[in-house]
Amino acid sequence: MAASSSSSSSTSRYRRSSGPSSSSLSRRNAGHGVSVGTSSSSTTHHTINLLAPVVIEFGSSYIRIGLSGEAVPRHIIPTPSQLATLPNSNTLQIETETEWDGILYPLLSNISTDLLLLKNLKARPVIIVEPIVSPTAFRNAICRSLLDWLSAPSVTFVPGAASVALPYGLGLGQGVVVDVGRVEGRVMIVAGENGRPLIDTFRACPCGIEQFAYNFMEIHNTSSSSKTCDISSVEDAILLLEKYFVSGDGELVLPSSGQKIQINGKMVETSLNDTYFDVANPESLLRCLLSVVSSCPIDLRRDVLGNVIFIGGTVEFISNFERRMLKAVADAFGPAGDADTCKKPAFHSLRPLLHNENGGLGVVHPLPFSPSAFAWTAASVMGTTVLPPDQTVTQKVYKDMKQSDSSVADVCFDFLSTV
Repeated sequence: MAASSSSSSSTSRYRRSSGPSSSSLSRRNAGHGVSVGTSSSSTTHHTINLLAPVVIEFGSSYIRIGLSGEAVPRHIIPTPSQLATLPNSNTLQIETETEWDGILYPLLSNISTDLLLLKNLKARPVIIVEPIVSPTAFRNAICRSLLDWLSAPSVTFVPGAASVALPYGLGLGQGVVVDVGRVEGRVMIVAGENGRPLIDTFRACPCGIEQFAYNFMEIHNTSSSSKTCDISSVEDAILLLEKYFVSGDGELVLPSSGQKIQINGKMVETSLNDTYFDVANPESLLRCLLSVVSSCPIDLRRDVLGNVIFIGGTVEFISNFERRMLKAVADAFGPAGDADTCKKPAFHSLRPLLHNENGGLGVVHPLPFSPSAFAWTAASVMGTTVLPPDQTVTQKVYKDMKQSDSSVADVCFDFLSTV
């Protein structure tokens, strides 16, 4: 996708990112003297000679693993099926501490010793990138495994990509982060102190790759037009769509059976529009984005719409994703879309900002790092700086909590209420 060479142009809505490059990132602090905040109520930080923090991102499809100061993860492994529906605690089917520990401790131990080849974690803080509304039990189990049993000096929780993507990935203090993964899309405004997310603006919608593939499978299987065979599963649909976007060829082979199948491009586009770009669909990504902007304070809207980033595996999966979204916004608020969109009171107030031929969004593109690993890389950058004390549980704090009646949630969730 071509990006304008001038970020100040009034006609182009693309902005070339100015975030840290891969080469500059690799030359930054590799962790020899990482600073860890010791108190959430003081701005004074005590410097401890520690090695580069371990950075672990829990995604719905993959877990990304590596050391801070590096531009890309060292390892990408499938997310265990028990954790694939994080943060939805209703579908996790993990109820007791023993069950949580039985999943997380072997996983984290394997990451430390077998993947990263570390003798122990005594000199390495750990940064956990997690879904923004993860269950408290998940964080409790992370702390038990890392602080109690693996002896890590501290655990820093990063609640969602929006917490790090703009301030650490791009050096921006405000904007809109659109993170679309396998299960859902998540949108949030970043405009708080030091690029903190505005929690009240957080919205999620069921528009991940799985939903897109399911919509396509339903249209394909129920179509009255001639077709070679039905698609039997969402996994088959995902693999077919991936091959279709890469090759552009409609004649493919069904992965599960080896049968030949004809992919109708119009059906793909219909499914795409319904899932992501249809303003009339209350569960589309576009509606989610508009809802988030509507919830943003009025005096911040124009500024945050100037820095919109699209990250997550779906952005790489679907070609020209950003361009498609810009067109959808332009269609919704242009002359043809005025009749429907402006009847919705919640979105009518957005028309002065979004009513132009380019969709009114300042999309930061191209990004300096892969969209699918962008949150991990931003957390890697964060690991080269002073780790935020209000998001960090140290060994001392954890031991003090165990001796009192407080819980990990008392520390882990404090920062969420203050952003």
